[in-house]
Amino acid sequence: MKTIYNKILNKNLWKVMLFSLVIIACRPEGDNLTLSALPNPEFEAVEVAPGRIQLKNITSTPTIPSWTIVSSGQKLTGDVVEVSLIFAGNYDVKLDVVGQGGMASVTKAITVKQSDPNACDDKTALGFIASCTQKKWKLNPQAGAFKVGPGADNGDWWSSGEGEVTGRACEFNDEFTFSFNAEGTFGYDNKGDFFADGYLGNKTTGCEPASNLTGDQALWNSGTFKFSVTEGAGVKKLGQLRLVGKGAHIGVKKAHNGGETATGPANDFVLYDILEMTKNKDGAGYDIMKIGVNIGGDAWWTITLRSF
Repeated sequence: MKTIYNKILNKNLWKVMLFSLVIIACRPEGDNLTLSALPNPEFEAVEVAPGRIQLKNITSTPTIPSWTIVSSGQKLTGDVVEVSLIFAGNYDVKLDVVGQGGMASVTKAITVKQSDPNACDDKTALGFIASCTQKKWKLNPQAGAFKVGPGADNGDWWSSGEGEVTGRACEFNDEFTFSFNAEGTFGYDNKGDFFADGYLGNKTTGCEPASNLTGDQALWNSGTFKFSVTEGAGVKKLGQLRLVGKGAHIGVKKAHNGGETATGPANDFVLYDILEMTKNKDGAGYDIMKIGVNIGGDAWWTITLRSF
């Protein structure tokens, strides 16, 4: 009798559970389907060390935050983050938040009271690129100075050979100068000529005078731009180099983040991943730096530079 009773009880229990599931499944999702009010984003900034700022999301309602350093374009995520703002001065920081009520943002000026005294150490990406005053780079005059392929530092699709060093002398003489200052000054000097590469100027496959860069392509001429460095970012976690200003570039003019545009600069900046930083290469007295730009999918241009 006990066994029969248990079977009946279990059978009825399953019916109750099945009925409950049907009721729950038919109920509208959520008892309150209206949106909450928009979040009111707010944050605080604390200088935890010279040139080192801690940003904390103190928005009163639960939100998912993301941060942008307006001057450099550097982006971070998290309720509490730390960012290097190397030089004393004022910086605009934007906080974007997403909450139940939607998206909102706030931009505030924060003050860095003390410059980071160690920022130009050559163990940092910025110090390696710009030293403590300024540092000049050119294309490395060896095979493989620039290449393109499926992945960073890959030249399976094409790679420059030894012959390009002399055949494209008007490209290997270009100078890229980075200054260690609060403005992040980047200077580009093409020495009055360029390699047309079939798409620049008169679209020859040789050297042409800088005056042949006309229209939007004229923005690729010599000029002064800005740069910033994000330490520890990029595919190799060595850092990222952002060149700011329409026409700012290194090596391959048409290459930019997400594509190639032959008619002129596509954006106001180009972001390069740092792929290698070698001090005093083979004891030869110069430094080597590799940078790469992802032009879409797995396609990357890689450029190798030598310090002078």
